[in-house]
Amino acid sequence: MSRSSAYHKFLQALEGSHVLRAFVGTLQQGRTQELVDQTCLIAAVASAVGAWEGYLEGVLKEFVAKTRVFAQSRAWPLIAQFEVMVQKATNALNTPNWDKSREILIHVAGVDPYASWIWAPKFSSQPDTKEFFDGLMAVRHSFAHGFAVPSNIKELGQGGRLTVVYAGEVLDCLQFFASATDQLLEHELKYKHGSPAGW
Repeated sequence: MSRSSAYHKFLQALEGSHVLRAFVGTLQQGRTQELVDQTCLIAAVASAVGAWEGYLEGVLKEFVAKTRVFAQSRAWPLIAQFEVMVQKATNALNTPNWDKSREILIHVAGVDPYASWIWAPKFSSQPDTKEFFDGLMAVRHSFAHGFAVPSNIKELGQGGRLTVVYAGEVLDCLQFFASATDQLLEHELKYKHGSPAGW
């Protein structure tokens, strides 16, 4: 199984989130441990969501570019116009929650990821996975826009505080989503668009 360039970039960006998470528990003179820990965890989650958004934008452009290679030459003008539309759609992507991510994959690649998006072994169904995924997007949205962290996210610590466990689950969840999406798009490239090597 090959991987997209966007997936490799995603993994590199996600590594930064792991580094930030690893700083939890370190001491900084003149600052409380709680401030240091929450700052590191918030930065790790924000960075991971940014990596997911960057992945989704990049992989869709890469997917469309790959389909051009295997299309008949008379279709290239249409694909070029479609590439412009994809550029606009990905530029407008903001806080890529479950519904927005799924919708853009359906509209651009013609593939519905619903059946592939079950984050096992933590969850056994799409609704449970969706609830966690959208919850992490709400958490990221809150501190990205200066709101209080939602108190209804059950995985968070007391008072809506982020924990090392929660941040780890966020990173694992987003890596799962990128991996599952990459595999799904590769399958489409191989069996629908005639790209024998996939990515």
